[in-house]
Amino acid sequence: MLPEQLLRTEKRRNRKKDWKMINYPVRRALYEKYIVHTKRLAVAFLLLGLSGILFPGFFGLTVAVFVGWMMFFSGIFAGYVTFRNDRKSLLGWFKSILLTVTGILMISRPFTGVSALAVLVAVYLFTDSAVNFMLAFALRPPVHKIWPVVNGLVSAVLAVIFVYYTPNPLASSWILGLYVGISLLFDAMMLWQLGKGAGKIVVEKMVVEE
Repeated sequence: MLPEQLLRTEKRRNRKKDWKMINYPVRRALYEKYIVHTKRLAVAFLLLGLSGILFPGFFGLTVAVFVGWMMFFSGIFAGYVTFRNDRKSLLGWFKSILLTVTGILMISRPFTGVSALAVLVAVYLFTDSAVNFMLAFALRPPVHKIWPVVNGLVSAVLAVIFVYYTPNPLASSWILGLYVGISLLFDAMMLWQLGKGAGKIVVEKMVVEE
C-alpha cells in the first residue's frame, strides 16, 4: 500500500473508533429505555388480556364503546382539518359526519356496536384465512405449508363463529371480549420476549464493546 492509502485507511479506522465510542453509550441508553417501556407495555397488555378472558362480556362492550369514542374524536378531528384546509370539500365533510355519527351510535348503543364489530372481525378473519391458504400454496418446500394451513383453518373457524353469533349481541360481546383478551395476551408474551431480546443485546454486545 502507498503511504497515502495507509493514511486514509488509518483515518477511517479512527473515525470508526470515535463513532463507536460516541454512539454505543447512546444506543445502550436507548435500548435500556426500550426494554423498560416494552416490559411495562407487556404487563399492561397482560392485565388487559386477563380481564378480557375473565370478564369477556364486559370487556367486549368496553371495546365497542372505546372504538365508538375513537371514531367520534376522529370525526371531530376530520371536520376540523376540513374546516381549516378545504371548507368546500364534500368528501371531507361526509367523512367527518360519518365518523362522528357512527361513533355516537356505538357509544349510545354498545350492543349494536358489538354486533357491528363482530361482523368486521369476521371479515378480517375470513381475509386472513384466505391469505394464509394462498401463502401455503405458494411456499416451497411443502413441509413449511403446515403452519399457514393451520392458521388459515383456525381463522376460518373463528370467522364462522363470529358470523353465527352476530344476531345475538350478548353472545357477540362475550366472544369479542374473549377474542380480544386472548389476542392481547399473546401480544404481551411477544412484547416481553422482545424486551428480553433487547436485554441480551445490551448485556452481551454493548457492554463488551464499550
